Amino acid sequence: MEESRDENLEAQIITLYKEKEELELRLGTSDTDAILQEFESLGKELSRLYSFKENYRKVDTNLIRIDSIHSAYIPKNRFETT
Repeated sequence: MEESRDENLEAQIITLYKEKEELELRLGTSDTDAILQEFESLGKELSRLYSFKENYRKVDTNLIRIDSIHSAYIPKNRFETT
């Protein structure tokens, strides 16, 4: 019984270290605080981009004069609703 418990604990430790190595390999860190901070930062950036998308629309540059650019973002309220 004691040996089985020890084997179970050893298997859990091995699994934890493998998971830690995988995080280090794929994310560059296994620090949970750093990972959570980055996750929250990405969430805020995504919200900002969705907000930008809601307030602006992409228009072809033939509707406005701009040199050496393929498209521009213009606030939607500057256009008549079609």
